[in-house]
Amino acid sequence: MSVLAISDQVFEVGASHPERKLFDCLMPTPHGTTYNSYLIFGKEKTALIDAVDPEKTQVLLNNLEEAGVTRLDYLINLHTEQDHAGSAEAVRQKYPEVEFITNAKVKELMHTHLHIPEDSMTVVTENDTIDLGGKTLGFIMIPFAHWPDNYMVHLKEDNILFSSDLFGSHYATSKAFSTSSAEQRLAAKNYFAEIMLPYRAHVAKHVKRVRELAPRMIAPSHGPVWYDPDIILRRYERWTSDAVKNLVAIPYVSMHDSTKLMVERLTIKLSEYGLSVVCRNLGAEPDSLSLETGHFITDLVDAAAVVMATPTVIGGPHPNIAYAAVVANAMRPKTKFYGLIGSYGWGTRVADTLDALTSNIKAERLDPVLVKGLPRDEDFARIDEFAKNLAEKIKAIPDLVKP
Repeated sequence: MSVLAISDQVFEVGASHPERKLFDCLMPTPHGTTYNSYLIFGKEKTALIDAVDPEKTQVLLNNLEEAGVTRLDYLINLHTEQDHAGSAEAVRQKYPEVEFITNAKVKELMHTHLHIPEDSMTVVTENDTIDLGGKTLGFIMIPFAHWPDNYMVHLKEDNILFSSDLFGSHYATSKAFSTSSAEQRLAAKNYFAEIMLPYRAHVAKHVKRVRELAPRMIAPSHGPVWYDPDIILRRYERWTSDAVKNLVAIPYVSMHDSTKLMVERLTIKLSEYGLSVVCRNLGAEPDSLSLETGHFITDLVDAAAVVMATPTVIGGPHPNIAYAAVVANAMRPKTKFYGLIGSYGWGTRVADTLDALTSNIKAERLDPVLVKGLPRDEDFARIDEFAKNLAEKIKAIPDLVKP
């Protein structure tokens, strides 16, 4: 990524990382990502908003040179994680006059995670401003979007909101602005699922503030700039609401096809009732666990129901399903119903184990359907009844959204 103009004397000078295929060792990033760094020239001073991941430090430094930066007055660190602040010290080595701007939490965490001396950082609070000379920067705190340290910068004269992780997407592109690409918008949803979903209530409040602020553009820390903020604001308003879709998400593993047969039967019956069903096979290929769990996280954004499907392994759920349960539990989804189906050889405690692993999922719990051995006709009849019961419950949800 080279220097990209965003507005008058405002540039994106960060780095693209299209070859990155996994973020946080958790979320697949098939389109890579970007580490956005925004350069603002005032008549008197120059500011840089965020640095980049240490792996791309030289890209940032080269871009600053290309942009003609001979003096840098401020490096504004909106968030502590290394993909945003990891090259901050390298920036200071190149521009020793630079002043680090943080909020109180960023200051604490940069000292902890990056060993930046605390006395080298200047703290700003809500509604503080910095005047660059015809360019005024205002600060807005957005804790738990997604760490407790996040905050935003509003460039008042240009009405651009630099939103930190909020409204981001893992989508590497050589272009500055978002397009109408469905692929790009799905990347934004995937990003929301992993980064923002666990803090949905906090994020909803921040989205409301941004809507009231009515910025002309939103420039996040990952992915392209939203030239039309309404595109992403409408989606965040829906994703952070309590509304769900008539969608059933089924993560499953099947070692000897018994559980697979149950999943297939359940999928057919739910479809007959007019529900959308997404099945994620977490054990089909060596990389299925990471890839399909990543997709499952996105399903959790608006699924009305989650049904775990697992064989029994040494008395408990298959480890891949246990992993998916732990991840789902961390995401705290708004799903309304939780179910379990599966098979076992001679005994099982999968229900107790998965109940414990998913205690943060505040959904109505359906009676599990667990089958000893290969399912028989009477077992499929239990699956049919399970499907009928679940479909009736989902269709009774007020304001149910169709996918």
